[in-house]
Amino acid sequence: MAKNNAAKYRLLISRFFLVLIIIVLLLSDNKVDNWSPAYNWLEFFGYLFGLIGVLGRIWSSLFIEGNKTQKLIIKGPYSLMRNPLYCFSFILLIGFCLLIKSIIVFSIFFLIWIFVYRKTMRNEEQNLINNHDKQYMSYFNRTPKIFPNFNLYKSFDKNEKMDIDIRKVERVLKESFGFLFLFGIMKLIEYLQLNSVLPVYFYLM
Repeated sequence: MAKNNAAKYRLLISRFFLVLIIIVLLLSDNKVDNWSPAYNWLEFFGYLFGLIGVLGRIWSSLFIEGNKTQKLIIKGPYSLMRNPLYCFSFILLIGFCLLIKSIIVFSIFFLIWIFVYRKTMRNEEQNLINNHDKQYMSYFNRTPKIFPNFNLYKSFDKNEKMDIDIRKVERVLKESFGFLFLFGIMKLIEYLQLNSVLPVYFYLM
């Protein structure tokens, strides 16, 4: 029950700040010249990081959903790092902030990410220690927490099978593509502001 409440709490926080940032975007603009090389590079890396984040979240969810804490998953993205889902969420966040082009927004989102996910990762790892003991500690000691080590990558064997909770995967898919939809909303807002359809009340740093 506590775990479900924590998940709902994280979801509520995420949705609240998502709505808040959309409101901020509707009222504001950034100071980067739309025709400058800096703007183009920020756009390029913003979409690149966003795409990597979305695909990485989907990849990670295919391995972990339906197996969280019950079964120790140490292959695929989980052979690279212990928390790939959160890593790719952070990469997605970076892409989002690059498109917004605001240091202030990035700083706020970074603090929120730490606040929301740091305790979550710690609690999940404690559950894994309780459930898998020495097996998890061996994995814990050789695998980085959130920064991938590509030399450690291991794939599933040809005949190896894994249970997947398709409903939870669908949820991750909806969330991930929801972020891509948000990127489209951001570009629409930018277009409307550029053509003076939407007023700009302040500028983000």
